Amino acid sequence: MESAFPQFGDGDVNITIYEDIYQLHSTVLKARSRELRDLLSSLGSYGIGHFGCVQLELVESASHGYGVLEFLDPNDKYRYGPMYMQLQKPIIMWPPEIRLLWANMFKILYGLCPLLDHGGLQNVLCRCWDVVNLADCLRATRTVFPAIVDALRELGPHFYALTAEDPINWIKLGTYMRSALIFKEAAIHVIGNWNALQGDLDYLPSVVHELCESKQAELVEFKQLLEARMLTYCPYTIVPATSCAEDMTTPCVKDFGMWTAMTYYSQWFCMAVAENRTYYARDGGAAFYRAIYTGGDAYLDTEEQATTNAFPMSAYRAKMLDRTLNILKGEMSKFVSVLLVNESHYDPDLMGELPYLTCCKVDDEELPWVTWPDGDWHVDSDEELFLSDYEAVTDSDGDDEIEIDITDPESTTAEVTSADTSATFATDTLPFDTDITDIESIETEDGNEGEDKNTSVADEDEEMTTAE
Repeated sequence: MESAFPQFGDGDVNITIYEDIYQLHSTVLKARSRELRDLLSSLGSYGIGHFGCVQLELVESASHGYGVLEFLDPNDKYRYGPMYMQLQKPIIMWPPEIRLLWANMFKILYGLCPLLDHGGLQNVLCRCWDVVNLADCLRATRTVFPAIVDALRELGPHFYALTAEDPINWIKLGTYMRSALIFKEAAIHVIGNWNALQGDLDYLPSVVHELCESKQAELVEFKQLLEARMLTYCPYTIVPATSCAEDMTTPCVKDFGMWTAMTYYSQWFCMAVAENRTYYARDGGAAFYRAIYTGGDAYLDTEEQATTNAFPMSAYRAKMLDRTLNILKGEMSKFVSVLLVNESHYDPDLMGELPYLTCCKVDDEELPWVTWPDGDWHVDSDEELFLSDYEAVTDSDGDDEIEIDITDPESTTAEVTSADTSATFATDTLPFDTDITDIESIETEDGNEGEDKNTSVADEDEEMTTAE
């Protein structure tokens, strides 16, 4: 049952989402949701109904498809009585999806894991977006977003399999939530499966698209350099010098069998490039590189050698070619091993091998909201700490204390200005009613003070002369 939790006997807030009823604590709701805090604070003692509880009910809203909580008049004694049908306001029968959504929200507010896979794993992404949107409405993203990430971790391999199935939408969710876990995991699949996702890449946010495109371009360049080295690689050479004419290492193969194998291998490799079976393939060359890494009969086996060889070979020559090819294959597998590193959390042994490579990753310093902190990302509707709404910041200077409410910009500016003014003119002898913003009046008063001082000095001199 969706409403099995939360239920608390000492709760002071009753929330009705027909036909689920929750008895919760106002302190918890106020601390985790700004919208609920403002709603409960605005009710005051008026909102207290039967048994000392605030009565709230989920009602329909044109702007919020998940409904909004409104105060339920405790004096409506026929709310659930037989005469209720005569009232103008009917009971709203909420569908199970909405009831489950609010149940998940209340679980998150109480630090419990939400149920995201209810109805099947295929609903997880949709339920995540629903909880995210409701968190925006309640202004509770700081609490909800980390809880969603923890709940996805609880799904284990299933979450990573879901990310691989739909990396475009998962990377958009990770971007909106600023979740490094979701974003990195989805980015690995977007970059690895770039060639096959061409039609869906336009739905990515522009900065995310640029990041993945640059990472994919780096991967393609690396593959090109790797293939160029493989085409010119020689397993071994004949080194010893037997005359003055051969006093340096010879960079060519003097073993006819290896030379034949290298020529044959290069021909096969170039054909694969021409047929777009390498980095330009739909799978990014995953099948091609995996076959090279496996070696042996995974590619260019004896049957393929016989069908692709333009010249007939004796059984002995064919056996020697197969032997030297296996030596060459063993060396070539070392080149592509770096491409087969799995940087994702997806387990191919458990969930099946993906048709693309997952060797490219995104570092923390490359995350869009890190490289572009002023971008158009989702930001919580209010950034200051919750405590700032309940506590005043005090700044003491000697015996005088100035209280500043940082949630009121006007009062803050006025009080700080007043504090600075008092400190600046503490030693001045201006009259009490002097306007400190009127420079002329200050100069005039200063001039008058000067005249008074000069007059007093002249009088003193005159008195001294008379005395003498």
